[in-house]
Amino acid sequence: MKEVIENVKQTIAQKKILWAYPIALKLQKHHYSSAIQWAIECIQIYSSEIESDKLSQLNKYIQQALSEPNFLTPLQCNEISREIWYLPEREEIQTAIARLWGSIAAFKVGEEHGGIMEAISAVELVLPDIFDRRLLDRYLEAAVIIFEEYESQN
Repeated sequence: MKEVIENVKQTIAQKKILWAYPIALKLQKHHYSSAIQWAIECIQIYSSEIESDKLSQLNKYIQQALSEPNFLTPLQCNEISREIWYLPEREEIQTAIARLWGSIAAFKVGEEHGGIMEAISAVELVLPDIFDRRLLDRYLEAAVIIFEEYESQN
């Protein structure tokens, strides 16, 4: 995982998009929920950094992603994604949470590539400035922790 992280830092330095893809792919190889967990962590980190009137409204969807995704059907996950997507006056955090739910739905139907792409979209949306090293480092650290926790359990 450390090699993947170093490659991502080089990718970002070159201003390339989809920088989160190799990390989510590596996490997903253990279990799809690891990529989703990373997206949730990044969204939570970002939400602690921003001021948004919508955050209290959106927080319920983050909490729901933490507690209920195993009990919901793909259709229900897609409905939640659409509900979030169409809330008025969309912000990055709102779009990221909608993408997170799209990722959950895609993984549930076995669409791994779609699940990965939605998860990385969520992560990249909550890093509006790829040169924000402090925020980026927190996201990368979260990925390493998730990876290492999964490795130690298996």
